[in-house]
Amino acid sequence: MKSGPAAPAGHGGTLPPSGGSRIAGKSDTSSPVRLTARLLPVVARYGTLIVLVGLLILFSILSLVELGEQRFLTGTNLTLILRQAAVLSILAGGVTVVLVMGEFDLSITGGLTLGGAIFALALEGSYVLTWPTIPGTDVGGGAILPDSLQASVGFAILLGIVFGIVVGLLNGFVVAHLRVSAFIGTLGMAGLIEGYLLRLGGGGVSIPVRSDVVDFARGSLFGWESGDHWEIGPLDLAGLTVPLIAVLAVGVLSALWVFLNLTEAGRRIDAVGGNAEAARLAGINVSRYRMLAFVITGATAAVAGLALAGGRSGFASTLAANQGSFLLQAYTACFLGAVTLREGEFHIVGTGVGALLMTTTTSGLIIIGVPGYGQILATGGILIVALAVSGVARRHQTL
Repeated sequence: MKSGPAAPAGHGGTLPPSGGSRIAGKSDTSSPVRLTARLLPVVARYGTLIVLVGLLILFSILSLVELGEQRFLTGTNLTLILRQAAVLSILAGGVTVVLVMGEFDLSITGGLTLGGAIFALALEGSYVLTWPTIPGTDVGGGAILPDSLQASVGFAILLGIVFGIVVGLLNGFVVAHLRVSAFIGTLGMAGLIEGYLLRLGGGGVSIPVRSDVVDFARGSLFGWESGDHWEIGPLDLAGLTVPLIAVLAVGVLSALWVFLNLTEAGRRIDAVGGNAEAARLAGINVSRYRMLAFVITGATAAVAGLALAGGRSGFASTLAANQGSFLLQAYTACFLGAVTLREGEFHIVGTGVGALLMTTTTSGLIIIGVPGYGQILATGGILIVALAVSGVARRHQTL
């Protein structure tokens, strides 16, 4: 069962015979039509990967031409690309789950910002869980847990993720039980999160993350780093590392892949996305799995917020609008993934490729000096072009 953008019915990429295209007893194997028929399935399935490789080559050449030296394919920049792609991959991976189910979640940047803010506030001891106070009395109040525990790294991580889960539960309840459109319900949730964040910080503020946490989160796997003379042909890859947040991203995407492909719950979410009414008639509790999908998306958005605050920027924000670009980037990565390797299906591997493509594009544009508005234009343009080319390829396969 497939989810995501509908793929036109075809014949496995093989063109059906058409009158006049063959002469009895002869086969026109050199015909441009025959060549196109062979290339179209490749473009439809591997176009995104081809574009990714092409961008690596293009930005390498432009770096040499514009700057007089190679600044794109260097160890330091490739490490930066991995670090930036990690946050986007985690966020887009969670979005993929609700897209597989046929829904949307527009509160993901709010969840990302909230998770990072709660994490940073808890680490500095500014966010403490307390018992409620009975109005008009002195009964209640006081910290639920010792201050030292609430300021620990483990508790701060858990608290940030719990807030993401709560956001997912609220989104799921509104969509699954109150029957509100996911588009409207999650948009409203984004507004509620924004208001709560402003209350937390007394306005839009930046909250620094503890230096020891940042130093660890910005570290590399096993502390490995390529040497000063680590070269492959003309490429100098000195400074190349495997960032820990990139390892985290691989772990999160792997867990999501296993969930969607190898568990009963994942297959039922896919069934709901394919045909909710048929799934209901088959005995699947549609509301329950809608709730579950939104909870997973909320939790992964919070994890992305932790990775952003601790492993990339070193601070958290209480203004969700500062992270607004992640919304377009995450959905672009997912839709690019839907035209990668599979025909019109949202899937985790494709989303990871899409996130890497987006990050590579942004990095290359920054290096050659394209201003911020150009980067945003490129994000939207890549999405439109990739989907259009894939759509044209698939339509021609059915002719």
